[in-house]
Amino acid sequence: MIENNLSGEKLESLKQKIDRFAAERDWEKFHTPKNLAMALSVEASELLEIFQWLEGSKGVSGLSEKKFQHVKHEVADIFIYLLRFSSVTGIDLLAAADEKLKLNEFKYPIDLVKGRSDKYNEY
Repeated sequence: MIENNLSGEKLESLKQKIDRFAAERDWEKFHTPKNLAMALSVEASELLEIFQWLEGSKGVSGLSEKKFQHVKHEVADIFIYLLRFSSVTGIDLLAAADEKLKLNEFKYPIDLVKGRSDKYNEY
């Protein structure tokens, strides 16, 4: 199971806060699965854009504090839209992630993929 500061209880509380935020603004009519999936893609692209022309693979270590704040805000946007999408579609995110990790364990057995980046259909 996924573990860190994000307990199921905290996740549910945040999801409710996001749902309330949307309801108070009468945005529920715009929050269809299609629109939310598109918004997720846009936000992920905005995150990618920050790293687009960075040299090498420095990650966040080479970013200014201002750029790192930008990264955090884009990650938050992605997370918020993902939580909203899961709320609208009735997907239990923690259960879905746990299920997907189990599938990935099968698709990417350690003895075949350790230290390799090939896709599962390439080995």
